[in-house]
Amino acid sequence: MNQTDEKRPFRCEECKGSCIKNIAFLQGIPADKQAEIMLRSVHKSFDRDDAVFREGDAVESVYIIKHGQVKLTAYDAEGREKIVGIFSDADTIWEGIFVEGSRYPYSCVCLTPATVCCIRRSDVENAVSNPQVALRVISMLSHKLHDANERNMILSVNEPVARIAAFLIYCGSRSAEPVIKLRLDDIAGSVGLRPETVSRYIRRLMKDGMIEKVGQSGIRITDFAAMRRLVNS
Repeated sequence: MNQTDEKRPFRCEECKGSCIKNIAFLQGIPADKQAEIMLRSVHKSFDRDDAVFREGDAVESVYIIKHGQVKLTAYDAEGREKIVGIFSDADTIWEGIFVEGSRYPYSCVCLTPATVCCIRRSDVENAVSNPQVALRVISMLSHKLHDANERNMILSVNEPVARIAAFLIYCGSRSAEPVIKLRLDDIAGSVGLRPETVSRYIRRLMKDGMIEKVGQSGIRITDFAAMRRLVNS
């Protein structure tokens, strides 16, 4: 994997500030503050399997996924991958940005070629001094907590096929695209199962008419109602 500093960055003003519109808690701040943040921010392009940041790196920026898909991943003592989350277009990674001395407990790795906007921690902290922005941050943190609880509930499902179905529903509900594009290993790492187990149950869901394969790594849910019944049974 390439290090992030090997990528040639370009200034955020080239995108005319569109990336700032993707950070809900920065909306509404004075235009001069937005312009200052835009001037300091940069875009970086990454190839598939590149690391945007690595486990143990200091939390120094907010990352906006402009294009592409990334995963937050860590490995346990036995070398098994654990995927914390998967992010795509317009998603923002900013956990730990307000914690002094915070370091990432996971790596951010590109699942596809990706373009990422980086906004410096100091600029974000300065913006949050606005009371209205601070309230939006609290709201977004509440949403993040709800999302984390939802992922934990998926992992608590005992039946493997139901756990996989719950994860696919979760991915499908968060994506603007009709096709979920994930490698088998990434699904396995997300639900805590072996790839061969996931493959077996994916075939079962296909046989039951709940999903269909699209290309080599795409999945389309064809019967959401049946999938939900499976999860809740």
